[in-house]
Amino acid sequence: MNVSLAQFIIKELSTLGVSAFCICPGGRSAPFVEVLSHSKGLKLFYFFEERSAGFFALGRACRDKKAVAVITTSGTAVAELLPSVVEAHYSAVPLVLITADRPLSFGAKGCPQTLKKATSLLKDYCSISKNISKKSDLDLSQWNPHTSSLHLNVSFDEPLIDEPVKTTDFLKMKKKTQFIHKTSVKKGASQKKLSQFFKACKKPLILVGALQEQEREPVKEILKNCNKPIYAESLSNLQGLIPSLLSGEKMLNYALQTKQIDGVIRLGGIPRARFWRDLEKYKLPVLNLSSPPHYEGLARPTVNQPLFYYIEHLKSYLFALKGFGADLKERDQIQLKKYLQLLKKYSEGEEAWFWTLKKSLKPRSKVFLGNSSPIRFWDKMLFCSKTDIQICGQSGVNGIDGLVSRFFGECEAKKNNIAVLGDLSLLYDMPAFWRSKKRPHWTLVVINNLGGQLFSRLFDNPAFLNSHNLSFKALADMWSLNYKCYKKPSDFKWTEPYTLIEVRPKASDTKACFREYNSLWS
Repeated sequence: MNVSLAQFIIKELSTLGVSAFCICPGGRSAPFVEVLSHSKGLKLFYFFEERSAGFFALGRACRDKKAVAVITTSGTAVAELLPSVVEAHYSAVPLVLITADRPLSFGAKGCPQTLKKATSLLKDYCSISKNISKKSDLDLSQWNPHTSSLHLNVSFDEPLIDEPVKTTDFLKMKKKTQFIHKTSVKKGASQKKLSQFFKACKKPLILVGALQEQEREPVKEILKNCNKPIYAESLSNLQGLIPSLLSGEKMLNYALQTKQIDGVIRLGGIPRARFWRDLEKYKLPVLNLSSPPHYEGLARPTVNQPLFYYIEHLKSYLFALKGFGADLKERDQIQLKKYLQLLKKYSEGEEAWFWTLKKSLKPRSKVFLGNSSPIRFWDKMLFCSKTDIQICGQSGVNGIDGLVSRFFGECEAKKNNIAVLGDLSLLYDMPAFWRSKKRPHWTLVVINNLGGQLFSRLFDNPAFLNSHNLSFKALADMWSLNYKCYKKPSDFKWTEPYTLIEVRPKASDTKACFREYNSLWS
């Protein structure tokens, strides 16, 4: 009953709104491959590498705001999905992970291409992770297709294709009423904690992290006329729409050390700024207002509440506060002018390159920022605000895993899709370029500083750098991509789609700019 079971699972998922499938063809997953290749009404994407497929699906799920499925064969192919489902879990983005398997009795005996307990690998990051051997095993009534991931480990015995496969139009399947997620809030206890924070903090710093699309407008309305100190990261997508400190995140540490703030209000996702981790050492009260899954983001105690439940309370509190922070804003402008002078002085360094990229963005650009240096440097360019661009990236739980694949999954038609990544990030995810020219138009900018130079500022040991002397031209040639290499920002220009742009910052300018920038805050 292999083909029948595969058809039944795909039908059940499609009635819950799953219409995109990332397929990694394999022997054991043959029933799914056959059924999907004879289907109508579904979007199908083929991959040869499971880790890349998982991150592409994650990007697509973020783009379309609904769950995307990944299908793999058995054995360690299942383990390749772990990085993407971990990222999905901490980002509250739903994935459907369908892993084909041999009958369960094979895994217990160490037979080839089987795992002892395939569901154990992913269960901590999926709301449901279960084995499926027959149709009656499939119960999706408790799965929330909006925020949580689902893992189905489906057993097929041989012969794998056990009946003729007929074409099925899954678009015509009657849709089921989708699961509606409701957050339970103990209002009495929560309001008490909120009141205690508001009473204790009279000079809060407002720190805005990544916001979901539905959160941006309410947060903007509250903060656009706010005269309190605000630091809005790029992933908030509120740059230029609300007042914000502009001289970089070191201003936040300055405010903390000079005792110009007595608390922190975090809106949205966990901030990328190093300042957030530094808060572990200080006893300042912290209020987190975010969407599910409501992660505190700090090991020490904080007040942690749903954003939409208490947004009006926040508005009233901020309105009632007396004005403060004028000295901080004045200092911010002084430091900004000094920083701009450094960028002009060291015009071929890494930071000047990010200024060049941001200034030259075209309207309707969607920019995916890689973790590590790219997102940090982009946030140092907060003074260069553009309100008609969209910024996206991955959560802080992830290092440089799957960034290229995730970017391709997020690409949208009729937008200037741009990724800005480090050299090691690109090397780490080269399988992502498989069929990349079939995606909506994109441009990828790789900042090639010949290794993980971020670590040179943290540790005096070259073992951390993974130094190299590689050019990315050969990679572009391999995948038949357009290729440009720039060494001077003054020469830079955007070119045709499907272009890999390699940027080579001047190492001496990068080091001097970093050194003198730090001296501004000594």
